[in-house]
Amino acid sequence: MDIVLTLLSPIIWLLGWLFAIVWWVASYLLWAIIWLLLPFAIVAFVAFRVAEKMLGPEIVRAWLKKQSLKFGANTWVRVRRLTFALTALPVRVLGWLVVYTVWHSLISLFWKPRWHPWTRAWAKRWKPPGARTRRVAASTKTQTAKPG
Repeated sequence: MDIVLTLLSPIIWLLGWLFAIVWWVASYLLWAIIWLLLPFAIVAFVAFRVAEKMLGPEIVRAWLKKQSLKFGANTWVRVRRLTFALTALPVRVLGWLVVYTVWHSLISLFWKPRWHPWTRAWAKRWKPPGARTRRVAASTKTQTAKPG
């Protein structure tokens, strides 16, 4: 029994560590949803009630129903297209797509590049147009000159 526990302890440790990471991400997302979306929901509810008092409940509810049906129809069209596109992919490709998405989100979350393409492009913009060609031409003259 001790041998089994000794062999399984690294696996149990990894699973516990993985569970802790998943729990941290889930709780972080929960708090983000609460603190970011809940104020918008409260403001929308208050605005809905104010609009009902000002314009009447029938007009506001009809407008809300029209907007929600429009959003639902557009969402269904997008989901149908996406589902069709994803069913054309092999399962292995879908698996790698999930792995790449998680990897890319982790890299984007924890790493900031020091090099920015915009600053490099901006710095190159102000060089004289023939600076590179003149340097190349000068280096070829010195190489082709014969010693005296």
